[in-house]
Amino acid sequence: MEIEIQGMPQSIKSRYQTKTKSCKAELNRLKKASVSIFFFSSCVSAQEVLQKDLLATSARSDLLSSSASPSDDPYSSAASDRTRLLAGTTILEDSSRRLEEAEGIALETEQVGADTLRALRMQRDQLVNSQNTLREADGSIDRASGTLKKMVRRWV
Repeated sequence: MEIEIQGMPQSIKSRYQTKTKSCKAELNRLKKASVSIFFFSSCVSAQEVLQKDLLATSARSDLLSSSASPSDDPYSSAASDRTRLLAGTTILEDSSRRLEEAEGIALETEQVGADTLRALRMQRDQLVNSQNTLREADGSIDRASGTLKKMVRRWV
């Protein structure tokens, strides 16, 4: 759009430049807002992500608050430690699963890139072969033209 605006008459150019800038700003704002939701949308819904983040935050705050004010009852501390460990394990497993999914996507993307490069290489080879064939044909045409000129000179 910016390239098109450069070729517009000055009388309407500023109006479209302003509109383009506002659209870009809106697009950037929406991109920033949707990045985290987009990344997790293939795995889990945004609501589940928010719930897990809330769980992780509460687990962190529990961990920090228990270390700041130690309890006199050793049994309640062990139970809360176990709960925190289980919550941490759940979060770790979820993160590991997401990493594995991201790795799978990266491998798939790499495979698509390799296939694309192979196809481009084949096309390049075809173009080079076509170019060589055209050069040979051009040389043959030049030789034929020379032969015809000689024949015309001898005939005349």
